Amino acid sequence: MSAPAAPAVFLPADELARLELALQQGPSLALQAQLAWALRQSAGARAQGLAEQVEQGLAASGWPLPAQTAWRARMRLVRAELALQAMDFEVARTLLDEALGGLQAQQDEIGCADAHHLAASLAADLGEVQRVHDQLGLAIACARRAGDGERLLFLQAQLGRADAFRDLSTARQTWAVLLGLDIEGLSPVVAAAVADLRGLVAGMATEFSPAIAAMTRAFELSLQTGQLRRAIALASNLGRAYWGMSEFQAAMEWLTRGLTLAREAGWPASMALCMAQAGETLRRLGRRDEARAQLQDCLRMLGAQPASRTAALALKYLAHTEQDDGRTEPALQAFDALMQRAVHADANDLKIDAQLGRARALLALGRHAEARSAAEAALQLAHGQLETTVDLLWILGEVTLAETGSPQQALQCYEQALSRAADAEGFVPPPQLLEAAAHAHAQAGDFPKAYELSQRAGALRQRRFSEEAGQRSLALHTHHQIERARAESEHLRQLAESEAARFQALRGTHEVLLHLSEVGRELTAELETDRVLAVLERHVHALIEVDSMAVYLLDEGGTQLYCAFGMEDGQTFVDPPIALDDARSYSARCVREGRELILRMSELPREHYQVPGTSAMQAMMFAPLRVGERVIGVITVQSLHLPAYGERETLAFRSLSAYAAIALDNARAYRRLSDLQRHVMAQEKLAALGSMVAGVAHELNTPIGNSLLLASTLLGGAREFNARLTQGALRRSDWQRFADQHVQGLEVIERSMDAAAALVRSFKQVAVDRSAEQRRAFALAQVCEQCAQTMGLALRRAGLRLSLQVPAELRMDGYPGEVGQVLLILINNAMAHAFEGRENGQIELGAQALSPDRLALWVADNGQGMSAALQERIFEPFFTTKFGQGGSGLGLSICHNIVETLLGGRIRVSSEPGQGSRFTLELPLQAP
Repeated sequence: MSAPAAPAVFLPADELARLELALQQGPSLALQAQLAWALRQSAGARAQGLAEQVEQGLAASGWPLPAQTAWRARMRLVRAELALQAMDFEVARTLLDEALGGLQAQQDEIGCADAHHLAASLAADLGEVQRVHDQLGLAIACARRAGDGERLLFLQAQLGRADAFRDLSTARQTWAVLLGLDIEGLSPVVAAAVADLRGLVAGMATEFSPAIAAMTRAFELSLQTGQLRRAIALASNLGRAYWGMSEFQAAMEWLTRGLTLAREAGWPASMALCMAQAGETLRRLGRRDEARAQLQDCLRMLGAQPASRTAALALKYLAHTEQDDGRTEPALQAFDALMQRAVHADANDLKIDAQLGRARALLALGRHAEARSAAEAALQLAHGQLETTVDLLWILGEVTLAETGSPQQALQCYEQALSRAADAEGFVPPPQLLEAAAHAHAQAGDFPKAYELSQRAGALRQRRFSEEAGQRSLALHTHHQIERARAESEHLRQLAESEAARFQALRGTHEVLLHLSEVGRELTAELETDRVLAVLERHVHALIEVDSMAVYLLDEGGTQLYCAFGMEDGQTFVDPPIALDDARSYSARCVREGRELILRMSELPREHYQVPGTSAMQAMMFAPLRVGERVIGVITVQSLHLPAYGERETLAFRSLSAYAAIALDNARAYRRLSDLQRHVMAQEKLAALGSMVAGVAHELNTPIGNSLLLASTLLGGAREFNARLTQGALRRSDWQRFADQHVQGLEVIERSMDAAAALVRSFKQVAVDRSAEQRRAFALAQVCEQCAQTMGLALRRAGLRLSLQVPAELRMDGYPGEVGQVLLILINNAMAHAFEGRENGQIELGAQALSPDRLALWVADNGQGMSAALQERIFEPFFTTKFGQGGSGLGLSICHNIVETLLGGRIRVSSEPGQGSRFTLELPLQAP
């Protein structure tokens, strides 16, 4: 078993669904490991269970040891992330350190990248800002070494977010290329991270409309890819963006959505973030008591992580709430606490907020020097943040006026703030700043300037009112557009789910049909009834729930059904025959009516008949085994459970019964054909022996006739010699002539008798070989010569010449009688079909070695040849071009069977019209 490759950071919903579907097909440690990683945020409890199963099963997995170590470490990462989300930081840190050690030991760069990324998340929750940057830097280096471009972009987007909280202006410059990417061209996982970064940067720069568009898209992509933690943070940030546009209702909707997700996941840190933003929204709505209660609950929830950014935000919002309520001392205490946390976390944005809040509170308390120090410290940090810089210069002017009473000195700060505002294109200074500058000019005696600034302040108030109304309208429009897009997206999602369910159903049906197609091919390929039934039983169990199965076939008379196969509770059985007119038998009824029966026990009459000794089945299906219009039997499957047989099972059963009917009918026909072939083969053997006897008798006639003629001549000469001997009239020359004649005659008789004896011996051997499948070692040339002798008379009468081209050294171990029978059939086939209307016919019987263990044997003629269509059917049983003229159509079929079964070889034909034909046998030298 091979270990899975390193997984993606997160998985899109469609890939996750495919993973789930694959796991449903059967248990797989590799799939469980991948699924545990993919579900660590979207389904934490399940991910925890899967991770524990994987860790327990790794030792017996068969994976290489490095892969076991790497995946054991990754499962610890899963459990570490779950502990982090539950704010169990010590457990999370311990598991993370163990995982990172294992991954580093195996030099698993991708695993190390994921571990450093999780370490950065832990540092962020603990408020360790520098460690966040350090860990993300290490993660990026690992991803770059691994060559994982998708992880690299994802991690760079994470680092960009961290940089934005440190210094927005620098972050925009550093990550300009990443911010400019077309997210639609990215994978959903990376697109969510890049859109999140884009929305955060735009929101921090008070560009709320593009921020909302980007963050909404990031939220959707985060949910689609299982990035639940990011989705909750985005819902919180969308709430902030909407109250930045004074659209508080939409803000509360988003914050409620985020809080609901966090509560469903059971993540206290994420719940606290949404509660903090909701508290700030309530403050801006003027509902300060509710805001205070919400923020205090948030801080109590975060008691275990007081240094986290969420706790710092809640503290900042609480300080603003106290300040708005005129509770300056509690506000100052909260800003002081915020300053300590910001310094500890090295978070510039929080330092600026804390110092600005402290300056205002100290000014209200009359502690002018401290207020100035706080404002100046914040001003040094606020590089590139125009709105904050203008606010700080304004506060410095207020402090200067309160501290010195000199409007001229205060005006320097006011004018500097207004100058900064004027230099920034599109920036509108607060009307209160213009009014403060007008008041200072009036105190300085410059009434025209004071009047001018007062007029500008009034115009700005009106303009700001109009802009705020426009912003609210734009926010409302944006909100409606997003809601409309979400509704359309939800509609499309539901359609997609519906289509996916339909697709799954169709795919399931398609898979069943494919399986059934394979079953059909396997069933119809079998030509023996027992094999057909065995294959049928195996596939029925694979497709349908079966506790009992039986196949009944009609007998030859068509009056009763006999049990060809029965299986119940894993045990075979054979029922007695069932009369076709048996009114109690559902099998007989199915055959009589020629239709399916699908029955449930609850629907049957109480008095229904049940075979004694059988189980009470709750669901039953009967189907006729139909071939065309003929019904040859019935198949039934039965189950002890309900519901057992739905649409899918009915479809499978119907198809199986159709395939089974064809296969069983073929098996019956094949059995009949086999019987007929055996009968014809026996007749062919007898015919061949008859032909051979006739040929041998003809061949014996010559030597025996010659011997008889010479014996008669010698006998007459001997009688004549005996008479002359009696008369005493013999001379020496008579004696010599008598002896010579007898020697010559006897030599001829001896040669003739030797030839006859050889023919008799050959005949006896061939007769023995033909009478049964006698296996022995033999010379192929000898068998071919015997065939030539057997066919000699028939060939001469047909005016054909047979030539032998068989090397004498070719020897075989097998069945010479069957080889001879094949050759005789092929020679006879050539004589019968090849030479109609042709003269000078020649047949060649040849052989040659193909390899050390195989040879080729052929019968070729120079006759009229065959068309391609004829060659395709030539080995089919009962196919003949001489039907009704003495041809049975079984000769070449018998040849084919002998060669490819008994002899273990292969036969093929090659021919062209007018160019003769060639039958070639490829045979092993040793038959199977």
